Amino acid sequence: MCQNNNTTESKKGKHLNYEERQSIERWYNRDKRTKVEIAELLDRTEKTIRNEIKRGLVKNLTSELVEIWVYSADVAQQKYEYYLKAKGPKLKIDNDYELKEYIEKSIKKDKKSPEVIAKEIKEMDFKAKMCAKTIRNNIASGDIYEIKPKDMIYNKVYKEKNKRKKICERVPPEKSIEYRPKEANTREEYGHWEGDLVIGKRKKGAVLFTLTERKTREEIIIKIASKEAEEVAKALDQIEKKYKKEFENKFKSITFDNGPEFRSWRLLEKSYDNRKKGKRTTVYYAHPYRSGERGSNENANRLIRRFIPKGTDIASITEEFIQRVEDWINNYPRAMFNYKSTNEILSELCA
Repeated sequence: MCQNNNTTESKKGKHLNYEERQSIERWYNRDKRTKVEIAELLDRTEKTIRNEIKRGLVKNLTSELVEIWVYSADVAQQKYEYYLKAKGPKLKIDNDYELKEYIEKSIKKDKKSPEVIAKEIKEMDFKAKMCAKTIRNNIASGDIYEIKPKDMIYNKVYKEKNKRKKICERVPPEKSIEYRPKEANTREEYGHWEGDLVIGKRKKGAVLFTLTERKTREEIIIKIASKEAEEVAKALDQIEKKYKKEFENKFKSITFDNGPEFRSWRLLEKSYDNRKKGKRTTVYYAHPYRSGERGSNENANRLIRRFIPKGTDIASITEEFIQRVEDWINNYPRAMFNYKSTNEILSELCA
């Protein structure tokens, strides 16, 4: 039986763990408890439980083959772990809850500004030290509990000089390489690619957009104006225009790394032709710092470096030279194919 009287201490600021998610699954699906009741049982806020259930909702079939929405602890835990990996380094304030409470009190009750609080923190015995700008950024992003910009005595806006901040689109869990089709992972099926950029000089300017097919190691190289996501999308538009109706079968999926130039997955999946319904391909993302998950493309880029070393000004390289490099790679005999070239393998597939 479920224990109605909660005896655990309050867990303010602590994330839900897997055991708590399993309890939510049992109480919500089987016992039909309300979100308020679950919140009381776990000593959490109703908002926390509401967000958690939303995170783990999945469709399920009853014995009468009726679709219903249920909460899955496994799905919720998987999404939680994925976003935990993707969010980057832990915030300073996450390591010091006393500091968090001090900042809350100083702003809401004592009506102090972040500048005054930052000065006081330097002279106090907290584990973390924070400047006024960091305090304001944490408040704006919601990382300091129970404080909103309107709670401060005035809002100060810091202007970035000659610097444009890139805002990367958050990638949903289903775009992880873990969800890539089995046929792509085992290289059984043609049409699953890996993509990346080959950089010339370490500054703004032209780069090479490279695509490598996993089964045959077919290589496509396109020079683009910059590392911007829009330029990558234009390169895919160019390829789609070339292959037309064949594009969807030729490019079933593309796996990229987590660089900002690839994070706009909706832009990459969308066809240039607005009359087309649905997406032109499916984009997946390798795990951070796991270049081996895109090993075919990494190896192909090393072949490109034989002709275009690091530091080369790619803007000065002609399209004819790039085409010669692409042809050389696709005609190169490979030991893995018993010394057949990619073009020979493609000819056998088409036969």
